[in-house]
Amino acid sequence: MDVVALEKTDVYQGRYRVERTLGAGGMGVVYLAEDVKLGRKVAIKQLRSDMTGNSAEARFRSEAQLLARLNHPNIVRLYDVLEEDHNIALVMELVEGVTLKEWMREHNATLAEKLDLLMQICQGLGKAHCLGIIHRDLKPENILVTNDGVAKITDFGIAKALDCDQQLTREDHIAGSVQAMSPEQLQGAPLDARSDLFSLGSIAYELLCGYKPFERGDKSALAFAQQITSKPHIPPQHAWPEIPKPLAALLDRLLAKRPEQRPESAERVFEALELVRKHGIDRNTLQYSETVTQLLIKPRKKRRLIGSTLAILTIVGAFVFWGWKTLTYLPSQYIAILPTQINGVVQGGDMEILMRTMVRQALSSAPSQLKSSALVSYTPEKNVSYEEQLRKLQNKGVTDALLARLDCMQLRCNIELQRIKPSDSEIRQQASFVFLSDKIQEAQYTISNSAVRLFSKNYRKKPNASSKMDPEDYSRYLVVLSKTDSDQIVGPADLKVLEELIGKYPANTNLYSSYTKVVLKIWGATNDSQLLTKTLGILTSAEGMGADKTALLEAKLAIKSVSQDRQGFESILAKIEAQGHPSAHLLTQFARHQYIHGDYKQSLAFSKEATALNPSFNNYYYIVINELALANYDSARKILKKMINMYPERWKAHNILGVIELETGNLDSAENVLTSIPEALRDPITKSNLGTVYFLQGKYELALQVYLEILNSTPNNLRMITQTAETYLMLSNVESAQTHFQKVINLTENSTFLKDRQFRAEALAYLSMTPASIALIKDLLREAPESTYVKHTAAQVYALAEEWQSANYHLEDLISKGMTKEWFTLPAFQQLCLQPQTSQVVRESICH
Repeated sequence: MDVVALEKTDVYQGRYRVERTLGAGGMGVVYLAEDVKLGRKVAIKQLRSDMTGNSAEARFRSEAQLLARLNHPNIVRLYDVLEEDHNIALVMELVEGVTLKEWMREHNATLAEKLDLLMQICQGLGKAHCLGIIHRDLKPENILVTNDGVAKITDFGIAKALDCDQQLTREDHIAGSVQAMSPEQLQGAPLDARSDLFSLGSIAYELLCGYKPFERGDKSALAFAQQITSKPHIPPQHAWPEIPKPLAALLDRLLAKRPEQRPESAERVFEALELVRKHGIDRNTLQYSETVTQLLIKPRKKRRLIGSTLAILTIVGAFVFWGWKTLTYLPSQYIAILPTQINGVVQGGDMEILMRTMVRQALSSAPSQLKSSALVSYTPEKNVSYEEQLRKLQNKGVTDALLARLDCMQLRCNIELQRIKPSDSEIRQQASFVFLSDKIQEAQYTISNSAVRLFSKNYRKKPNASSKMDPEDYSRYLVVLSKTDSDQIVGPADLKVLEELIGKYPANTNLYSSYTKVVLKIWGATNDSQLLTKTLGILTSAEGMGADKTALLEAKLAIKSVSQDRQGFESILAKIEAQGHPSAHLLTQFARHQYIHGDYKQSLAFSKEATALNPSFNNYYYIVINELALANYDSARKILKKMINMYPERWKAHNILGVIELETGNLDSAENVLTSIPEALRDPITKSNLGTVYFLQGKYELALQVYLEILNSTPNNLRMITQTAETYLMLSNVESAQTHFQKVINLTENSTFLKDRQFRAEALAYLSMTPASIALIKDLLREAPESTYVKHTAAQVYALAEEWQSANYHLEDLISKGMTKEWFTLPAFQQLCLQPQTSQVVRESICH
């Protein structure tokens, strides 16, 4: 039995004759059919043929099992289950009517009719809850209203029985529609019946007030989810100025962020609505009378329990919600670490370097132990006074600075910690103690915990448990950590050290954070997606080992931000945001995620918003690379000059400046900028850019030497493989070029990354797979219409396909943005010089 068969009029299983299709959803198709045996119309909901699989089938079977337990006039009934092979269909009650969403749009209903519908929904929902079933996707589209005005809840596809442990959704994916979810459901927390009551509150708000409780506008699903989890709903009085206090209070209670603030059951909501429906409507005006509030405050004896509940709703409800939010609100703290000052002599060769690394790590871990707090990346300029540093921090939006001063004499060090407000340079809190330099591991935990105690108790979380390492292991850890805190190159050997330490000390939170930093550094140079998968596995394994859960979530978010799993990223981001993390921190992560996926305009907007809140090096960096991707070279140069003045030894800024000079044809300037970076600090990206300079200068042998050197250490680096193939073409070594292009195709077969698919489109074109190449480049142009990189690839693809007009179109656009002739030396581009369709602008710009 498949979809095609169901559309025929044959009688199936001797009983059901399908007449026509009623509609289709994400998983199923619904048909109108006749039950020949009983002579009645039914609706058959069948699993779509392209959705067959264990998860989809499990959801359908789960819905059938739950509906079989539900026999209530306000829930759509299940009559039968049809199965054949892997096909499954549910035979259900046919509801002749419309969805509540359509009903609200098409009916000018009285208040009494609206309350009647809400009471019916409460009754159906109450029946499900009594049987331990939560719906999880309650919304107007999943409530049917018959022509006689009866409300029926439907679509229990993702409903869950509280006594079952259903695994119907994968990790980091939250089932349901965002607009129908409670805050705890969006955060992936355990659910109970009160989650459905939040969804019921959204329905009631829209039905009664004519508006949704949260403004969606043009917000993304992620931004909308964040609003539901962290922002208050629109006060009902704003949407319906005449709404009486008891009903407004009821809506406020239903839409409370925390489950315990909502009514205890659907039955209690029904009783409240029933009381209002019977006694609170003036039948002539259909408006609430002034007696409603008095009735709720002083109820009749038989309504004592209901009255008490509604009196609380009326008098205390709004205060509990708004007052709780006000009393527990913690202003965001942006914390910077000032350079550690060491006076005297520390015994040991590299001991002073390790001491500085230890102190910085201890202070840097403090914000993770504070609520609503984030660490601000800060590297001071050389020869800048202490006062000037604080002024710059204030301009960066930093609210607190932590400073450590050490006075050491051989093995003994006295440390003084200060919490300073950059706005007035005053010391708000300070602490001091003595430690021995050969006991620096113990000192790290003491420093970290002492730094946390410099802040108000309201901000402090439960202290992290210490996970002590052997002294030799701790020294190895500090050596790796000192690399991640600087521009030194890290590699697989550093990861191996951290993996070994994680195996020995699985509860040590700092090890996971450091491991993530090293992975991201390596990934930036190699694009090794397997490394990301491995890291996520390590972080997931750590969840039951005693490591700090918030720190693990932050590490996961950092990895997800550069991965292909957009749903997983948004899920973790929502969980972190719900914990009160400062918005600048989250905006930076989101900007990085959008950039990785090629949405440069969106990434630029988030980067600018993050920089306005926290003008750190990283936030400026994301502005620059997005401006660069959009060919806004002047804007990028202006910001880079500012960054280099502020951070003269942050070589990443020099590297990007070299790229700008390279892309605008200033090859000698590009070479000077890139070679100004110390050779020992040139990562694969810097070397790659230098190789591109040699390529554009026509020094193909030198460029090939650079590319092959990089490939020797990162053999799956797609950019390097592609650029190596292009270099072989310029050296007339077609066979080697084709070998490298084939490797690109093999490595990108299942990738969803925009850049990976860009390399794939070029490789397909060079291997004469023209239809596939053109189809892919069209998709990329739709996804990233402003990207100069995609347009450059598109011009190349169309030239190889001999679609000269399309190639000419993209070349003209690139030339207008300032791309010079050096970028068009490949044979594919030079073919245009021989074509009559090529414009004069292109001829003058690219033809020798």
